[in-house]
Amino acid sequence: MVSTAKTTQSVTNRAQKVVRIVVPLFLPNGLDYYWDDETTAPTIGTIVDIQVGRKNVHGMVMEVLDSSPFQGLKPAVPVKNPHSDENKTVQFGQKTTDFYTFVARYNLAAPGDPLRAGLIKNSVPTLGKRGKIPVHVLGEVLPTQLNEEQRVAADAILTAVGKQQKFQPFLLDGVTGSGKTEVYFDVIETLLKKTDSQQQVLILVPEIALTPQWLVRFEARFGFKPVAWHSGLAAGARAAAWWGVQTGSARVVVGARSALFLPWQNLGLVVVDEEHDPSYKQSDVFRYQGRDMAVVLARYWGCATVLASATPSLETYNNALRGKYTHLTLKQRHGDAVLPKVQLVDLRKADLPKTEFISPQLVKALEGTLARTEQALIFMNRRGTAPLLLCKSCGHKAGCPRCDANLTVHGTRIICHYCGYTDQQPDTCASCEIEGEMALYGPGTRRIVSELQTKFPEARIGVADSDALTTPAQMKALMAEMADGKIDILVGTQMVAKGHHFPRLSLVGVVDGDMGLALGDVRASERTFQLLTQVSGRAGRDKTSGTVLIQTFEPEHDLFTALKAGDRDGFYMQELGKRKDWGDPPFGRLVGLILSSKNEKDVAKAGQLLAAAAPKQAGVRVLGPAPAPLAKLKDMYRYRLLVKGETALQKYIQAWLAAAKIPRHVRVVIDVDAEYFG
Repeated sequence: MVSTAKTTQSVTNRAQKVVRIVVPLFLPNGLDYYWDDETTAPTIGTIVDIQVGRKNVHGMVMEVLDSSPFQGLKPAVPVKNPHSDENKTVQFGQKTTDFYTFVARYNLAAPGDPLRAGLIKNSVPTLGKRGKIPVHVLGEVLPTQLNEEQRVAADAILTAVGKQQKFQPFLLDGVTGSGKTEVYFDVIETLLKKTDSQQQVLILVPEIALTPQWLVRFEARFGFKPVAWHSGLAAGARAAAWWGVQTGSARVVVGARSALFLPWQNLGLVVVDEEHDPSYKQSDVFRYQGRDMAVVLARYWGCATVLASATPSLETYNNALRGKYTHLTLKQRHGDAVLPKVQLVDLRKADLPKTEFISPQLVKALEGTLARTEQALIFMNRRGTAPLLLCKSCGHKAGCPRCDANLTVHGTRIICHYCGYTDQQPDTCASCEIEGEMALYGPGTRRIVSELQTKFPEARIGVADSDALTTPAQMKALMAEMADGKIDILVGTQMVAKGHHFPRLSLVGVVDGDMGLALGDVRASERTFQLLTQVSGRAGRDKTSGTVLIQTFEPEHDLFTALKAGDRDGFYMQELGKRKDWGDPPFGRLVGLILSSKNEKDVAKAGQLLAAAAPKQAGVRVLGPAPAPLAKLKDMYRYRLLVKGETALQKYIQAWLAAAKIPRHVRVVIDVDAEYFG
């Protein structure tokens, strides 16, 4: 960043105009500066160059004040837009500042956290000499034919889009393969043709770096590439995308959750695809639920928002039941495709050898699939060779020295999936020091591949996990191989469970249907049902009929019964009943307080002191302290308290923490709308 702030000047208030600035740093309040530009008047949302301590950063004007109680204010210099012929300042606007303020207050975050998410390295990005701002011009649109259900849904959304400043949220609830994407594409087409308004569209997707098919479909439909926004972009592409949004020339952005905080100029539609996906929950220091904040963003812009899913989150589903969201349903697969038939394989009766994980029923189904020259997907939601390296002599598990987590075997190495620690796979037990007793326990994707290669030596097997696919290009190449019929069996994790269309895929085999239930939290059944429904939906999406085999040790579980019967709504109503009985979301609020320190005794004591200081309030319960589900992470010991309440808990939490005496070396992270993790 090239600074233009007068860092050496410190002046008194006199008659200068005073502005309160929010900065992209972890500070509890905004800072006062004097406006240092005689050619323009200060306005809310203007980006300014300021000095904070010894740092120069870009901040944003949140208030224009008559005076300040502070003396010796430093200057705030408005940042000029280098891409404007009129020497305009960079503006985020009132709607963006209002949105930022709400997000920070609701999530009990620092005022500058949303701004930090909306800038690049705490400043307005600079385009290089080769940088080019994207300009979206609607090309020749491919004609599409919506069926009756799709047309009704699209028309309902279009009615809302046609009303200026009309906020209206929709749940687009369609079975897998029903054509939800085509519905909101139809809406986008109409919006893009309105050249007089030049409105922008935001489409949030869970994993944009891994959705090449979606991007190809979009470009083929509209004749231009949407702006992509995610953390994997190179600096130049990121800067170009940012300026495309800021200048309004980028009409469509498809991005990860942080795209919410881009400097929108004229937002006309917000889409949250696969709205149930857990990755919309930001789990770092600045914690927020991207799905819910997308609805808030649309409210501030007065535009329609579409939450699309075949397996909606229970929060969204309940909002639709209550009439808070307009519920649009697509009950049939598009074209001639039908939903696959789900079968359960009782592993208690499979009599599998300890070294094998694919049941005889699944082997037989694979043989039939290969004989028909069709494709199969074997789902194993755990990468690596094995999730555990265990000593057969003393039972010691190879664990991460920095985290409270087992090390996962990847070939000849052991890796921690939380902090990245890695080492060679040992031959000697670190506990009993006996050599040759370390054994692999449990399957990962690579173990499944090895077993398939033994059983089907002639089959062409592909792998889709985060070890094999680290870039969008690799994912695109793998998807092309599937489309061309060069892969017979694809072994994959959840990265292939949604958004992919494989015309020749007729069989899905789930190796371990019980895995998600082991998490033991309130959303375990819901999340497992959603994931298995999504991965099952990859089968039989064209004219080929589909079959799904789910291996489980508990076939009588409610969720497996519902999956087999295709009774999603019955399962959801049952889950909602349980949540209501316990006061869990969406019927109650949940806030997590995660305490961390390098000293376990200190963090445990701080947790006890904090719990003892909790105010007594009707309808509010404080649970804990207790070690967090991941009790040690990156050498930091972690304890957690959970606060359950019937209504919003923000004021309660603020008053509690303001009065509590927490040691400085113990860090506290607040997780509003916590999801029982930490």
